[in-house]
Amino acid sequence: MFELDNILSYASANIQIIGIFIAIIGGLVATKLLNAKIEKDTLTEKLNKLIKEINFNEEKKSRKEQKIYLKKREDYIYYIYDKIIEKNFDISNYDDHDLSEEQRLNIIEEIKAIMSEAKKIFKEKHKKSEVKEILKSHHIQENTIEYMIYDYVGFETGDNTGRTTPFGTLIPNIDDIRMNSRTISLQENMEERDLNNRIDELNELLKWKLIEKEDTELKIKAISDSLNVKKDIVLFISITLLGIIIPQIVLSIYPIFINYKWLKYVFAIYSIVIFVGAMIAMLWYIYKLYNNINKND
Repeated sequence: MFELDNILSYASANIQIIGIFIAIIGGLVATKLLNAKIEKDTLTEKLNKLIKEINFNEEKKSRKEQKIYLKKREDYIYYIYDKIIEKNFDISNYDDHDLSEEQRLNIIEEIKAIMSEAKKIFKEKHKKSEVKEILKSHHIQENTIEYMIYDYVGFETGDNTGRTTPFGTLIPNIDDIRMNSRTISLQENMEERDLNNRIDELNELLKWKLIEKEDTELKIKAISDSLNVKKDIVLFISITLLGIIIPQIVLSIYPIFINYKWLKYVFAIYSIVIFVGAMIAMLWYIYKLYNNINKND
């Protein structure tokens, strides 16, 4: 068994067998990496699309929420602005109009700031009948909350007789205005309900999009982990070096065995150990690869 010719033939056969296994497994690994790369690119493209859809729908939802807030803000200002000048004003004594305490406090600060600016405009003596002209000269836009408050302050600080209503606007017919307010409020309430329904729909859509996004991210992470083949490369380099390159070098200088006969025994044992170890390692790798494929399926 330990004749030199037998050892050399055995080593050559081992090199060929290991080389075939390396080629087969290398092809499997290359195919696996290529498929994983294609799948990762597809999922990444899908993830980017999901992120754009989520951002678009969140912006859409934000705009609708802002519309609702502005409507509630307007209603709250109409309701509250003539009360904030009361001594020891406390928002808890009044309706919250479905606004948070922070939002209500911010709105009250806005009213106070607008009133403060309005007082600067009307700090000089003026007549109530001059209010509209004064506001026009300061480019205060009509039909806005700001205009209503400026108008109110102007009439409160005016020194001529005129109407003094809680809303501070010239009203030729109070009943007509109140009737119009009811009609507008009904229409606005319908719009608000419609906006709330659309926000609920967007919340439901966003919930599923976020779940889909999380699932896609997990899949991309799993593929990225599978693309990390550093250990695989180290394994195949080690098998190639120990099982093919070193034995091939030894075969090319085999005449040394004539002078040092004990070396052929060392080489024979080395060839057997490396061959068995390489076969076990590569069969284990194929088994692991098969398990990974089954998990992905």
